[in-house]
Amino acid sequence: MGLGTGLMKSLMFVFNGIVWVLGLVLFVVGIVVLVEGENWNEIIDGKTVPVSVLLIIVGLVIAIVGFLGCFGALKQNSGMLLVYAIVLGVVILVQLVAGILAFIYSDEAKSLVSESLVEYVKEYDGDTSKNSVEIMNVIMEEFDCCGVNNATDFLTLTNSSIWNQNNVPDSCCKVMQSECGWQYKSDDDNIWHEGCLTKFISIIDNVQYSAIAVLVAVLVQVILIVISCTLRKDAEGLIA
Repeated sequence: MGLGTGLMKSLMFVFNGIVWVLGLVLFVVGIVVLVEGENWNEIIDGKTVPVSVLLIIVGLVIAIVGFLGCFGALKQNSGMLLVYAIVLGVVILVQLVAGILAFIYSDEAKSLVSESLVEYVKEYDGDTSKNSVEIMNVIMEEFDCCGVNNATDFLTLTNSSIWNQNNVPDSCCKVMQSECGWQYKSDDDNIWHEGCLTKFISIIDNVQYSAIAVLVAVLVQVILIVISCTLRKDAEGLIA
């Protein structure tokens, strides 16, 4: 075994060892989301189940890819290296398609989020038995925000017949307690003033920025495919 072959095997083993661990982590996270997500299903319309299943499947695929790469390189097994190259090629295509779709539909996603938040605020009446109210409460609590654009949306967007427009929900408070959002003042330091739409848009923008990371990952994966094909060729030469 030459120095070049040894180096390629080492690179394959290290990179794919990391990939294997990441795959197992995603798999475990998927299991946790599936088990713990039952409490969220009513709030987000049962979306935790498909998300958890997707994480489990992706985690398994990534773990399998890592296993094939590690042991295919370690044993210089021609068959495992071939399967590894094919599966990794498919993964690259999926990543590229997902990245392109995320970029194309980012504006549409922003519009959908804005429309949904406006509807939630318009329908807000404080009754936590309603999904729209509970969803809005969870969003404001988790993202430290209030309203769509700012806290005054509960004055301008809400229906005065079902909501006291002098108040903001307690979920807008920096420290939640009963009636902490009543008689809201624009200079009240106890209330989150930033709107939730801004928070969501920053998340969507971060998805676009992650395209650079995806390109780097794809480049590394292409290099790994080249290395696996080279090792496979060497292995076939040894067998011959």
